[in-house]
Amino acid sequence: MKPAIETPSGVSPDPYHKTVCCLRCEQKLQRYQLMRASLAPGNSGHAILSCPRCGHVEFVADSSPLLQSLELVSVDTGDGD
Repeated sequence: MKPAIETPSGVSPDPYHKTVCCLRCEQKLQRYQLMRASLAPGNSGHAILSCPRCGHVEFVADSSPLLQSLELVSVDTGDGD
């Protein structure tokens, strides 16, 4: 499942100028978080897109062009060890 995107009409599709929206409620998303753990073997990382309105969560590759228009939110978790 990929996040919904909107392309302004009359403009050529450019991956750096798209609006990323929640698939469930269509709320515009503005932030993402990087995952430290990998979902699959290999070197690919993942990003978490979380909707502030309905709480829906999507995972995308950290190299996805959809992330170019979003703000990276750094989250410190753990007990400090």
